[in-house]
Amino acid sequence: MNGRRTRRTHRGSPVILFLVVSLLLLTSAVSSYAAPLPPSAGGFEVVKLPPQALSMGANLAQAQMASGNPKMDSELARLMTISQVSVAQALDQAQSSALRLAGDRVQVKITSRPGGAQNVIAAVAAAGGEVTGSANGDTWLQAWLPVGALDTIAAQPDVDYISRPAEAILLEDSTAGLAATTEGLVAINGPAWQSAGYRGAGVKVAIIDAGFMGYAALRGTDLPASVTAKNFVDGETDAQIGSTTVHGTACAEVVHDIAPNASIYLAKIGTDIDLQEAVTWLKDTQHVDIISTSLGWYILTPGDGTGFFADLVQSARNAGIFWATAAGNDRQAHWGGTFNPDASGSHKFSSTQNLNYFGPGNGNAYNIPSGYPIRVSLRWDDWTAVNQNYDLSVVRWNGAGWDIVATSSNPQNGGAGQTPAEFVAVTSYGSATPYGFVVKRTSSNRNVNLEIFAPKVARLDEIVTARSIANLADAPAAMTVAALDVTAPYPQESYSSEGPTNGPGGTAGGGAIKPDISGYANVSTMSYPNPAQKFNGTSSATPHVAGAAALVKGANPAFTPAQVQSFLQGRAADMGAAGKDTLFGYGRLYLGAPPKALTRVRFLPLMLQQ
Repeated sequence: MNGRRTRRTHRGSPVILFLVVSLLLLTSAVSSYAAPLPPSAGGFEVVKLPPQALSMGANLAQAQMASGNPKMDSELARLMTISQVSVAQALDQAQSSALRLAGDRVQVKITSRPGGAQNVIAAVAAAGGEVTGSANGDTWLQAWLPVGALDTIAAQPDVDYISRPAEAILLEDSTAGLAATTEGLVAINGPAWQSAGYRGAGVKVAIIDAGFMGYAALRGTDLPASVTAKNFVDGETDAQIGSTTVHGTACAEVVHDIAPNASIYLAKIGTDIDLQEAVTWLKDTQHVDIISTSLGWYILTPGDGTGFFADLVQSARNAGIFWATAAGNDRQAHWGGTFNPDASGSHKFSSTQNLNYFGPGNGNAYNIPSGYPIRVSLRWDDWTAVNQNYDLSVVRWNGAGWDIVATSSNPQNGGAGQTPAEFVAVTSYGSATPYGFVVKRTSSNRNVNLEIFAPKVARLDEIVTARSIANLADAPAAMTVAALDVTAPYPQESYSSEGPTNGPGGTAGGGAIKPDISGYANVSTMSYPNPAQKFNGTSSATPHVAGAAALVKGANPAFTPAQVQSFLQGRAADMGAAGKDTLFGYGRLYLGAPPKALTRVRFLPLMLQQ
C-alpha cells in the first residue's frame, strides 16, 4: 500500500500493458482551492460601479480569437504556439492557467478513436511522454506530454482531441468546526438506531475524495482503527493519500459518527479518469456497499443525466452499490438561459448588461484581492453536432473599463472529440478590483441554451438558481444530496444547488427533479480545528446520507441500492413544496424509529443421548 504506484490496473482493458504511472512527484491535480468568506462575514469589499461598467464597450472584440488547432482546446493550442518560440514561456503560461506540470510535460486528456488507444500510447511514448490512465472504454487517456510535442500527438490519426484534464471540484463552502461527533447524528435520530444495535456492522462504505490529510491520526478514535486506503492520483504513492486536503477526512468522520461499525475505504482522485479507476477498484476488488462523493464537475456532460458519469454510477448500482453524491454549492454561482445577442454578438445577461460579474446582486460588485483562483465553466446544448461556436472570456475592471484577462475559444466545428464547452482558469492579480466574464458568439445559426458556473469565489450579480446541479449529481442512479443547516428548523443553505437537471441534450426544459434528499451542513468534525467555523456545503450533507444508508443496509442486509434509497426517501421529513421538489428533494434526512431490535437468544450445547 505504501509503495509508489508503477502502473494502473484496468480490468478487461486492452491497454493494461501500456499504462505506466510517472515516477515524478507531482502537485495535486484536483481543484480544491479555498473560497473566500462571504462579504457579510468580512470577505470582499462591495463597490458601486459606474454606468459604463455594465457594458464591455469597444474592446469586446478582443475577446474573440482564433480557435487554433481543431483537435486541441484553445489553452493547449496557445501553449503549442508559445512553445515554438520558448518552452520556458509555454511552461509559465501553463502554470498561470492552472495546468498541472511535471518538468517540461503538461498533463492532458486525449480522446482517441475506438480501438486506437494502443497506437496513441505508442506515439505518446515516442514523443517523450507517457499515458497513465484510461477510461470510457479506453477512448479517454490521461497522459503527460512535453509541451513541444502537443502538435505531434494531435496529428496522430487515432487522436480525436486533446484537452486539459477534467479536474474534480470539492463541494465544500470553506468552513469547518471542532468536535468529535456531527450534530447531524441527532438530527437523523441516529442514536436510537445505534442503541437498538444498528451501527453499520458488515457494511463497507467508500469515500472518494481529493485527499485525506490527518486521517491516520484519527484511526481508533474518530475513524475506525483499520482503514483501507488507495491513491489514484498520477505520480503519488498510496502513502500520499494523507495529503492535499482534510476534506475527505471530514467526510469519513461523518460516516463513522453515524455508522461506527461500518468498514471505511478511502480513495483519492484528481480527475474523471481517476474516478473510474477508483470505482473499478471499489466495485471489483473491495466489493463495497456504499460510495460517497462530495465533489463534482461542470462541463463534461450535458447535465441531463446522460453520459460518462451516469454510466459509471449505473454500473456501480448494477453491482449492488448505493451511491450518494453532493448536489453542488452553485445556486448563486450559476446563470442559465437562452443566448441573447447584442449588436456585437455578446450575450446580454440583462437588458442593460452584456457581461456578468461577482457581486451581491444589487448592481454593485465585489473588489476581489490579488491571489484568488477564478474558474468559469460554460456549456451549451449542442452535444451531437457540436457546430455552434461560442467563446468565454474573464474580464477585470481597470477603473475605467474592462480588460480581458483570458479567453477560452475551443473549436466547435463538428470535429470528433469536440464538446460545446469552454473553461477559463485565472488568478486575480494587482490591486483589489471587480472581475466578471463575457460570452460571445463566434459562429452559430441558433441561440443555444447556456449554462455557466463560477464556483467558490462569491455570488454573481446576475444568477439563475434553477439547473445549478453539478455534473455527476445529475446521474439518475445517484442519490443527490442538498444542504440544510443542522439546527432546527433546518433552513436550506443559500448556496445549495437547485434542480431540475437539464433537459435532453442540455436544453433548459424537460429535466428530471434533483436533488433527491437533503442532508446537514454546519457540523462539527475533528478535521477542521477552527472552533468558530463548521464543516459545511453539500460536501458535509452527503456523508450524512451515506452514513444513514449504512445503518439501513446493516439493518436490512438483503436490501438493494434501490431499496436503501426508497427507505431513505420514504422516511425523509418533507420540506418545501409537497412531495419531491427541486430544492429539498424528498426532504430532510430522517431515519425515524429503528426496526425492532433482534432478540438475542443464548443456546446451550445439545446433550446427545447415549
